[in-house]
Amino acid sequence: MRIEKIIIQNKLGLHARASMKLINVAGRFQSDIFIQHDKIKTDAKDILNVMSLAANKGTEIEIITEGPDEDQAMDAIIALIKDRFGEEE
Repeated sequence: MRIEKIIIQNKLGLHARASMKLINVAGRFQSDIFIQHDKIKTDAKDILNVMSLAANKGTEIEIITEGPDEDQAMDAIIALIKDRFGEEE
């Protein structure tokens, strides 16, 4: 299992488009992937669960990966968040 903390950096946070990009990346991996915020842990492969976190810009979240490709999954999700989900701001 791997756990990393990261701060949401894009202007709109985990809105619908960013959440969809996140679940698309998460869906490429066999590992279980979770996002935790404010004691709420949710499946990163379910868009409604991800959006329910209401993670705005500046929110610190934990990414949790566990499984055969957990390192690759973590690296891909961290890269997506650091890239601000491909958004300019």
